[in-house]
Amino acid sequence: MSAHYSLPAVRIAATALALCIGMTVLTGCWSASDVQNKSYVKALGIDYEDGEFIVYAQFLDFTSIAKSESGGRREGKPSTWVGRGKGKTINMASDQLYNTSQIYVTWGHISALVFTERALKAKGFEMIEMVNRFPEIRYNTWIYSTQSDLLDILSTEAFFNMTSLLSILHEPMPNYKQNSTLPPIEMFKFIARYNEPDQPSYMPSISLNQDQWRMSKKPAPQLMLNGAYFESHDGSKTFISKKKLEGYQWMQKETNRAPLTVEKNGIVYANLSLGRPSVDIRPVLTDGKARFHITVGLIGAMYEYNEPISYEEMISIAEKAVAEQIERVYLEGVRNGVDLFQLGRALRLKSPVMWKQLTDNGNRLLVTPESIEKLTVHIDIPYNGKYKRLTD
Repeated sequence: MSAHYSLPAVRIAATALALCIGMTVLTGCWSASDVQNKSYVKALGIDYEDGEFIVYAQFLDFTSIAKSESGGRREGKPSTWVGRGKGKTINMASDQLYNTSQIYVTWGHISALVFTERALKAKGFEMIEMVNRFPEIRYNTWIYSTQSDLLDILSTEAFFNMTSLLSILHEPMPNYKQNSTLPPIEMFKFIARYNEPDQPSYMPSISLNQDQWRMSKKPAPQLMLNGAYFESHDGSKTFISKKKLEGYQWMQKETNRAPLTVEKNGIVYANLSLGRPSVDIRPVLTDGKARFHITVGLIGAMYEYNEPISYEEMISIAEKAVAEQIERVYLEGVRNGVDLFQLGRALRLKSPVMWKQLTDNGNRLLVTPESIEKLTVHIDIPYNGKYKRLTD
């Protein structure tokens, strides 16, 4: 008896046979490579000297990153490598790293950019545009300036032998939520401010604290923000230290938690933790001049109560202290040609024609020492720690 097969059955059998052969031949992706066989640049530092760019690339050990993210600990110190390249352009300097890199270098995981003060003064904030042109750089990269040595910044070790990704350089927000003094900034926010004539460019400065931490009684330098660079109305770059920026945080809506000492006549009554500012800036035009009425509201908690004082008096002292800090840092900005609180932006949004006239279309500083005509601060302390507030 002879077998009879229909044409559709033959086609199905042929297709199945072809699939089986294909599965045995194509057992994997030919172009794939193991992730541990690549070097990942996580931070890029840029310096400028004698007409050439100097690029520092921070490479992190992939295995240490994987262990840290999974909650594990390494028995030894995590491996952090820093490469250095030099060239007439940033791209030429970074390409020089390929001469000695032993494995494939990938740039798509950069989470921090650091520019030296020398580079900023020589090339300005325009370097952001140079770097951003590279397609692998992401817009959510954190941006910093520094007055310190880039090799020291990029070689700083993290706590508990963990990956350097768990540091202010790569993850600044956990620190900022606990100590909201200088807000970190991502590339896309920096670019947005840089392209607006009524918003001064802002770049926090990162440095090393050599004294505060010890590991097994040995010095353990740690990263910190020590101030910020601002672009003044004439295009120059001005550094203002963290100490002189005390009060800047009360006008930033991102402020989550910042300390304030309630002190009068040398007596420290309490220590407050304030945040969640509500800021209202109202421009007032009088005789062709711009004045501003500012109202700031803060809410917080009292965690330390040292000397007896009524709630009303404590709030009064705190509100006065915040107002003085705001005025002091505002005047520091005016002295340096910077509208730190973006008062000009409030005028531009309300009356763009008047803003153009008073600032020569953004080419002249609008604010003066007398521009703040009225400053009102309201503080509410609904939380007093574990203890109830005594009634007066």
